[in-house]
Amino acid sequence: MFDVLKRILVEDLQMRAQDITPAVSRAEGGVDSLAVAELASVLHSRLGIEIHDYELLELRTVGDIADLVQERCSTAAEDFETAEPRP
Repeated sequence: MFDVLKRILVEDLQMRAQDITPAVSRAEGGVDSLAVAELASVLHSRLGIEIHDYELLELRTVGDIADLVQERCSTAAEDFETAEPRP
């Protein structure tokens, strides 16, 4: 999931690829409060998951963000699989 997040950060949010590693802090990676709001929007439109900007701001590293994205994607997939079909 880190690679997907990195691609989003680089391609959609115009961040420098060399600055994005799992261990880098949000601030060092350039994921400031404005970028967090944009990232939340892109994650929703691209991956269909909902992560609020305040949740992203609580995370320390880019790797932590990738972990949360993975968790939400897994939860979304489970919800889809267990959803009742509409009549």
